[in-house]
Amino acid sequence: EEIFKEINEIGNSKFNAKNEARSTGARGSAGIAKETCVYSYRTLDSYRESVKNFAVYAKENLGLKDLTKTTVDHVKSYLNSRLAEGVSHKTFQVEKAALNKFETALNKYSQAHNLNKEYSFKLNETFKSEHKNLRRSDVKAYSAKVVEKLLNIENKAVNLAVRLAYGAGLRKSEILKLSEKNLHGNKIEITGKGGKTRVVSQIHDKNLITDVKNFLKENNLSKFSQAVNGSKINTEIRAANGNSGSIHALRHNYAINTIKTFQAADFSRVEAVHMTSIELGHERNEIIETVYSK
Repeated sequence: EEIFKEINEIGNSKFNAKNEARSTGARGSAGIAKETCVYSYRTLDSYRESVKNFAVYAKENLGLKDLTKTTVDHVKSYLNSRLAEGVSHKTFQVEKAALNKFETALNKYSQAHNLNKEYSFKLNETFKSEHKNLRRSDVKAYSAKVVEKLLNIENKAVNLAVRLAYGAGLRKSEILKLSEKNLHGNKIEITGKGGKTRVVSQIHDKNLITDVKNFLKENNLSKFSQAVNGSKINTEIRAANGNSGSIHALRHNYAINTIKTFQAADFSRVEAVHMTSIELGHERNEIIETVYSK
């Protein structure tokens, strides 16, 4: 309670505080958050509850009895324990944000009480990959009703992007750099993550390649990103889906549909998952089973 008093700015303007942080050199959401305090009761209560849970863990498992003696190892140990428990992306995000704000509060408390201590947990850097993986694992395939809404988006470029993700399993980044040279008959050859080139041959939308070719030609585009950017694609998807979602979830729909297609052709589940993994640009079946096929 005493430590969090140092960042209690309830009643003051968060907007003004962010602008002030920017004016003093803070950059990015993480940098600005580090320089600002807490401006609502709800946020303060949420952060304090998370830090109390950390304190209980650190006391019982690490022998920490004085929160001013918190170290980066204490905090990392707690977050790793939460990962081991299988928390959701949202829960992990809240707890990490709370501990980042706790770092800010500790530094202000140290200054106010002349403790001569400086705290730097570097949680965003340390847990970057875990944060990304959790976020992806929380993504689920869209229902048939939502897919229908997305396939009816009027913006032609966004509509084609939706069809490329849903019908061919392309990533957003792969869609944006798509050009006519990537389109070969009824297949798409694309360079994806890590510079790996793959050929997508299982395309569920039979008119997709022809429509993309015509779109690029009619609009004199050398690549798809000249028509639309990633932010616009996801903005349109969220607008069509009640302000939530992203194009990435459509890869999950593609995975489910592709597994079913291969199984219908008398391949075993293991074979179907493996071939779907190749179509999506992955090399491990477990990624498809644990992440994409839901």
